[in-house]
Amino acid sequence: MSAVADRVLSVTRPAATSSGFIPLLGSLWVLTNVALGGLGIYINWPVRCAFAAGLINGTLLAGIAVATASERFQAGTTGLLGGFSLSALRSDGSMVWKATQGLHTFVDHAFRAMGIEINEKLHHAIEQEALYMIWTIVFVVLASLVVEWVTSSRAKG
Repeated sequence: MSAVADRVLSVTRPAATSSGFIPLLGSLWVLTNVALGGLGIYINWPVRCAFAAGLINGTLLAGIAVATASERFQAGTTGLLGGFSLSALRSDGSMVWKATQGLHTFVDHAFRAMGIEINEKLHHAIEQEALYMIWTIVFVVLASLVVEWVTSSRAKG
């Protein structure tokens, strides 16, 4: 049996008292993102609020990736995120922007099919804020993985 399988099988379940706490933290995380997104649109500071939400999300995801992922997974994730960030330099738009546009179009068609009239200006503002959040998350996670890679390679050498 491989070392990874041994580690996975030897992990014990958390105590029952802490299991009720995790969904509460997840709900708080979602509520924070929605609140920052809404606040950014309401006070007309979408970039600043999206940046703050992206920092929170990126910090949490980077902490999880650095603490739990193997070196190979971290290296693969670093390459993938580096490719995402380099795709932004293309003249026809980035992969993340195209995916956001596709989701926007899907939601527009779904609302229209249900007979719900949408405010396109608000919908576009939400799309832009989500895009700013995603890019902030990508760069925060990428930076933390690069720092982890540098510190682990220095410790080995």
